Amino acid sequence: MELGYAGASVDRIVQRAGGSKGTVYRHFGCKADLFAEIITALVARMTAPIEHQRPGIADGAQDLAATLARFGRTYLDVLVQPQSLALYRMVIAEGAHFPDLARVFYERGPGQVATQLADYLGALGGWELPAAPEPEVVARDFLSLVRSDLHQKALLGVEIPSPDQRASTVARAVALFLARYQPVPGATAAK
Repeated sequence: MELGYAGASVDRIVQRAGGSKGTVYRHFGCKADLFAEIITALVARMTAPIEHQRPGIADGAQDLAATLARFGRTYLDVLVQPQSLALYRMVIAEGAHFPDLARVFYERGPGQVATQLADYLGALGGWELPAAPEPEVVARDFLSLVRSDLHQKALLGVEIPSPDQRASTVARAVALFLARYQPVPGATAAK
């Protein structure tokens, strides 16, 4: 996190962590695989609160607004944590040179969160929409509303949103989302 992928040689990693280059290569194969494991571990730690708040089928459509608000608050809170911002910045900086690392980060972080929400939304059944998109599209729309410009401002170091700003942004996201998308009562989930 401190030096980025390009700046952290295996020699420097061994110097800091202890052990030997042989041990690093034996356990991880190469620096790229080690970096992917570090990203995976950091993303897992950062998304743990989101996983804990993962909407469940038992929540049902009746509690959709409350479930989305709880999920959205947790998601936005995790996004603006200093460690999350540092990881995002590092992946953005290194991603052009190491696209596999960016892919791992996306799949095991933001992509996983969107999939969790899509699974929940898909299980609710049909949706009243002019052109009904897949649950993945609906989930990504909601997450985009929650991030609004707050995440970008935080990434750029312009402003870290206060808890009140985050709460009002999530409330607005839920209201806008539910004004556009509504599950059809009694509809069954598509298989």
